[in-house]
Amino acid sequence: MPTLASLPLLIFSPSADDITIKAEGDVVLTTTITADSTTLFDFSSSYAPGPDGCVHVERLSELVNTAILASFKPSTMLTPGCRSASCELKLTANGETKQVHALYMTRLITEIKPMFATLLRRRRVVPGSPQPVSILTAGASGLTLQVGAAYKLNKGGLAWREVTVEVDCSNDYFVFLADIDEVKQVTSAPIGTLLYYTIVLLKDGKQADKISFDIDNKTRPSLATHFVYLNLFGVPESFTFRGKDTEEQELESDFGYANNEYIQLNAQLVESHKANTGWLRPAEKDVVYGFMGSHYLMVYADGTLRRATITEVDSSISRPTNEPANVSITWRYADRRHMQMPVVTPDTGKGAIFAKPPFDKTFD
Repeated sequence: MPTLASLPLLIFSPSADDITIKAEGDVVLTTTITADSTTLFDFSSSYAPGPDGCVHVERLSELVNTAILASFKPSTMLTPGCRSASCELKLTANGETKQVHALYMTRLITEIKPMFATLLRRRRVVPGSPQPVSILTAGASGLTLQVGAAYKLNKGGLAWREVTVEVDCSNDYFVFLADIDEVKQVTSAPIGTLLYYTIVLLKDGKQADKISFDIDNKTRPSLATHFVYLNLFGVPESFTFRGKDTEEQELESDFGYANNEYIQLNAQLVESHKANTGWLRPAEKDVVYGFMGSHYLMVYADGTLRRATITEVDSSISRPTNEPANVSITWRYADRRHMQMPVVTPDTGKGAIFAKPPFDKTFD
């Protein structure tokens, strides 16, 4: 169990979940949390030591994560470059003060090293889906990305294109947009078909991590549902549902009397979507579980992100089984105005104008 003195200067929030303070009497603990130079929490509490003569401070990670989420801007979900997912945690007790840089984390992960901030090391990419890839850069230096792509040339044969991307280590994370169009642009794609691509994270020239991307040509892009959400590291990640999607409408309203007539009051037509993941690989299943508990969930459609809310989950696993797992969720747009988006196209009369009249002189 860590003490104030033994806490590293850079931690994932769970490292502050059980801090031991030795005391002969009551301990006054002052906790201060700041993010972007703004103080979010500043309070003092008195604790009595337990039978072991120590005060145990628990579950500080929940407070840290809440503070980090308070400064999150959903509009930056697909913004490349440096990003922060941390706060400054300052603890004072018995005249001893410790200040650490705490990173967001929802799992029991405590080791900090350069890596891709995701559970997936192999992704299936549907054309048109966003692919934000975050690199943990906190406390690191000398990082680069090696982006490689394999192409099948129209004139015959295969080609491999590779490029190095510098990683800015000035903040907690560096985000690289690894969608198909971006990779084609970065690697100066030849005339042909992209078969697959990889992104390798290098630390001082040596491989520190790697993600492989397979192109999913079996799923029709128009039928896929793309979600972008905050993952366990507190950074954006995407996941595509490839299975059946069912759109359902439901009328929600109250009823009452007005002018002696029994009528609907506050009628609202609610649109819900029941989406299925399709067959999942084992690693993808873990991602979906984290996705369902995310604090921020967005639906990506037509190049636009709209916040969504999961209202129901249908997931069960029977063992033994010969089939891969799949999960169904019911979701709806958080903003009701996004349900059944209307398309208003004024009729300017252009449809009645002909370059050449289609009728001859016999038309009366």
